Parts: sequence; structure tokens; C-alpha cells
Amino acid sequence: MAQIPSRSTSKYSGHYSRTLGSQRVAEIFADSYKIALSSKNPDTAQDRFDLAVETYHQFMSMEPANEIRAAVQQAMGELVELFPIQVLANEALGLREKARKLKTPKKQLDILRCAREIVDRGLIEHPSNSVLQTFAAELQAEISDIELA
Repeated sequence: MAQIPSRSTSKYSGHYSRTLGSQRVAEIFADSYKIALSSKNPDTAQDRFDLAVETYHQFMSMEPANEIRAAVQQAMGELVELFPIQVLANEALGLREKARKLKTPKKQLDILRCAREIVDRGLIEHPSNSVLQTFAAELQAEISDIELA
């Protein structure tokens, strides 16, 4: 499992210290987790990842019960593991959806190629990731179909 980032890596480090109750911190963590893994805007995803890191550390400093502590720690570990790939896939997916709404093939190709570049960048860092491999193949097929038309 990937290393959970230290609190100091978050741009929100210390922002919520002693200002929120544990229930609210847990809600912010859960929302941030979900948005970090689903946003098609990489800046939004990164902001929510940073907020998840901060709220994770804030929650842990509140000394929750052991079973809750273990569940939140497992969720944060999963987020750290999934985030680098998911943020790339979501950004490329957002571009693909945008391309599909366009009418001109040239503009569609430009945007699909940008999406493919994002996925290719991810494959350089994570060459064996099946999600990125599948998505790269789908994008290439779409690009080829448009080029042939």
C-alpha cells in the first residue's frame, strides 16, 4: 500500500485544527474522497485530495475509536493508491465527453488526441495499469474511426 502523505504536504495543512467536530471532519473527508476520485477537472481533484489528506490527519488527531481509526486509515490508503491513475483517467474521460459533443471532426480529433496524451503520460508512470491501457485503446479506436471518416 502507498504511503499516506504527511499533513504538511496538503495546502490545507492546519486549516481545520480544533475548529470542527469529528463528525464534520469525517463528512468532509468522505466528500473529498469521493470528489477526488470522480472529478474530471484535475485541479478540483487535486484540491479535494489535499483536503482529504488534511481532514484525515485532523481526524486521526482526535483519537477516534480503534475500529473507526482503522476504517479511515484504510480509506485514506485506498485514496492514495487510486488517486494518481484515477485523476488522469477522469481528465481524459472529460475530454472524450467534450469531444463527442462537438460537430467538427478536426476539433474532435484535437481534443481526443489531448486525452490520449494524458493517458499516455499515465502509462509512462504506470505501464501495467489495465484501466489506462484499456482507455488508451478505446481512445485510439475513436481517433482512428474519425480519421477514416
